[in-house]
Amino acid sequence: YKMTERLAEYVKKQSVLRPYAHVAKEVGLSDATVYGLFVDYKEETEDKMAFATPTIMGIDEIHLAKQPRCVITNIEERTIIEMLRDRNKPTVIKYLKGIKEPHVILRVTMDMWKPYRDAVKEVLPNAKIIIDKFHVVRMANNAVERCRKEIRASLPANQRRDLKNDRFLLLKREHQLKPREQLLVSHWKVNYPNLGKAYELKEAFYAIYEAKDDDEAFNRYEAWESGLTEDMLPYFNDLHRAVSNWHKEIFSYFHYPATNAYTESMNSVIRHIDRMGRSYGFESIRAKVLFASNLHSITKKPKFNKRHTSMSDSMIMERSIGMMTSKTFYQQRDEYEVINYGVSIDKLAQMLESGQLRFDV
Repeated sequence: YKMTERLAEYVKKQSVLRPYAHVAKEVGLSDATVYGLFVDYKEETEDKMAFATPTIMGIDEIHLAKQPRCVITNIEERTIIEMLRDRNKPTVIKYLKGIKEPHVILRVTMDMWKPYRDAVKEVLPNAKIIIDKFHVVRMANNAVERCRKEIRASLPANQRRDLKNDRFLLLKREHQLKPREQLLVSHWKVNYPNLGKAYELKEAFYAIYEAKDDDEAFNRYEAWESGLTEDMLPYFNDLHRAVSNWHKEIFSYFHYPATNAYTESMNSVIRHIDRMGRSYGFESIRAKVLFASNLHSITKKPKFNKRHTSMSDSMIMERSIGMMTSKTFYQQRDEYEVINYGVSIDKLAQMLESGQLRFDV
């Protein structure tokens, strides 16, 4: 099918943002033709796309088609810089070895997934590994949730109503509770002692991350651990074991604070992609996320040309401009270096929520 170059470019860019069938209907082409142009655009863009290497890299993951996929992020810029087909160690190692400026990466935040840690240690031995606190405190919430479900399941129907909205309030931080909510939680603590214990352990664990330094954090953890009674261990065992296995990386947070501040936006992205992307293959979803140029976080920095001159040149210049000079001069050109930090997670979430970026058929 012959078409103008202008139409081809329009279809390519629209195929990233919208379902192929929608674009095909708009321009009067077949779905297959639109998909073919999408593939062309993907290949063209991949060849020339280069995202800046982050100082603080995040290794996160999302589930697509019921499979976990590794997502590489720039923590400081809140951007996605790559999506990998799986989260296996060889896949992560291959990606890390392909980074052109590995020395730029000083810290890597991640979930507690051993292949991530092993891959980073092998390829980036000088980078500090930090377990994102979000992943750790989430396990404390999960422990309270296990306790809540067990207690609620054991109650007759009329008593279950007494625990109305219990999940929302029990996962909320104590200092954020409103007066009426405080009364409800206090009531539950009295009537359901184990639930009260689990809630207090959750709060005490959160307080570890409010410590001023790693010494205070470790002391708070030891106090928390000593308060972990035998009846609470079944609920908090996963968290306790995780801290034992990842002690160094978890407490590195207090030396090198770094966290995925984009978590809320990322969760929104995951929900939308999981719901709308079921009819697409991984490579198509990856391309739609990474190659939509209007989602990229781009900045321009002026280039400076460093020019060395001899002493005689310096003397000539001194006479001509009437001011002191040195052997080295810096001449600013009207040129800019374009730095692409990757796909803005916040923009991606906004476009998915507004329907400007769609994966559904």
